[in-house]
Amino acid sequence: MKKNEFFEAKDVSRNADCLYRVYAQSGEFYFICLGGLGQTAQALTVHFGLLGLLIGSVLKKRAKKQAEAVLQRAEGQDLETLLRENKKNFKVYIPEITDAVVEPPAFFAMHGTQAGRWNFKLRDGKKFRFEFETTGAMQTAMNLLPRLLNATLRVNVEWNEPKKKFQKIKTVG
Repeated sequence: MKKNEFFEAKDVSRNADCLYRVYAQSGEFYFICLGGLGQTAQALTVHFGLLGLLIGSVLKKRAKKQAEAVLQRAEGQDLETLLRENKKNFKVYIPEITDAVVEPPAFFAMHGTQAGRWNFKLRDGKKFRFEFETTGAMQTAMNLLPRLLNATLRVNVEWNEPKKKFQKIKTVG
């Protein structure tokens, strides 16, 4: 495995709608928060019409700048050091994952556009739900996750070349 392989996914299992860069290194996933809109900011964009869209636009630009700053600081830094920079950062020891599944996008996207989903459960029962915002992010994850999670991972998606998107695997029968 190459050092610091990663993909990006948005955590939708908690109250914090945070985009993470997920690094795989030494048998662990390191989840480094790149930022994102909090629930208050999302509520503003939804409930206040045109004014909400303008405010949301400004907040999204600020979140993007914040993510770029995190990525610049992250270059060349040890992942353990990055974990301590934000209380939302965490790591998961890969053998602690007892069940994982990659699924197509949900019919109703509650957290914005998505290319697919990655859900997993830890040995202690804690559940995590992530969404891939782009097909590129999902493809990168699809190249990495099966190698690391082996039999723990179920893949319920396939690539549809004509539509250029991931879809649920069609059963023959």
